[in-house]
Amino acid sequence: MPLAPRQLFSTHGKPMCWHALSSCLKTLFCMVLTALMGVLAQTAWAGAYDAGMTQVEYVDAASGRTLSYMLIYPAAAADGAVPFRMPMTQGLRLYQDAPASPDGARHPLVVLSHGAGGNGSNYAWLGQYLAARGYIVALVHHYRANTYDRSALYVRSRLWQRPRDISLDISHLLQDKVWGPRIDPGRIGVAGHSQGGFAALWLGGAQINPEAFMRYQRGWKNNPLVPAHIRERMQVDAAPAQHLRDDRVKAVFAMAPGVIQAFGMDAEGLRQTRVPVHLIVGAADRATPADENAAFAALHIPQAQLQLLPGPVGHEIFTNECDADGRDNYAESCVDAPGVNRADLHQTIGEAAVAFFEKAFEAQPLSRSND
Repeated sequence: MPLAPRQLFSTHGKPMCWHALSSCLKTLFCMVLTALMGVLAQTAWAGAYDAGMTQVEYVDAASGRTLSYMLIYPAAAADGAVPFRMPMTQGLRLYQDAPASPDGARHPLVVLSHGAGGNGSNYAWLGQYLAARGYIVALVHHYRANTYDRSALYVRSRLWQRPRDISLDISHLLQDKVWGPRIDPGRIGVAGHSQGGFAALWLGGAQINPEAFMRYQRGWKNNPLVPAHIRERMQVDAAPAQHLRDDRVKAVFAMAPGVIQAFGMDAEGLRQTRVPVHLIVGAADRATPADENAAFAALHIPQAQLQLLPGPVGHEIFTNECDADGRDNYAESCVDAPGVNRADLHQTIGEAAVAFFEKAFEAQPLSRSND
């Protein structure tokens, strides 16, 4: 985190001879200080790699559905390459379709599940942070449950489709001729935010209570506000929601997961989790309050650690930092409480993710792609 100006030029909280400096020297000092803070901020985010970005689509042979994700990866951008401009965001340096790093290493893979009705690119900042440190990151656009193409059938009823499709995405990447040789199959993790955090827990081995899950589904099927033709397709069935553990997933990073108990995950189901889990949530999250969700899960998951972001930190802190257009158009998602610095908290969250995954993967040295 960049040091505040007071920390840079004060001793015991008192400015050093500030009154004795001429106006010109004061101006020069402020200019140098501003530049230094910018360098410090860039250094804090810098990693060993550039971050490349590409969109991936494929057809699942079994269902005929087209599945997609944004892939962010360690890259070697060409000199003078211009970063991709993602609308309504700031702080990103992604190079579209840049060549993958020629380092010959197998890299850890993290697959990220977005929140209800969102999309993978909402978390491009985290993909960039991890890719710069050697991770390949797949930001999933969940089938019929994303910003661009969604239905209550999938957003609200068929929640089990998320973890099932993430398993398909992992298989697709491992079998891909380009990306498969670059991925270390022994170091695969899943991350998720909100409903995506819940999906991530499923993949780590957590189980739903069938009766509680069907009660949740029944609430939507009987909701008169949902068009009848959609409710007719909503099945009250817990079978597809059971036993979704993917043994290839070695760690779960769950950001403000939820709504855990409402979706049918109880204490006994959480105790079935088989991998290390890091749960992180804002203290002022009102969408998935910590006590009922992340803290409840941490209490019952065998290998869980809980990180609470103090102060008035809300639910959307885990999404991209917005520019002025984003804040004007999507204030609820983009505007944080006074005193909350999203860029600084992204640094904190990114550091936590890297430290957690490295420990969970036992910080194994990168293997070579021809091993």
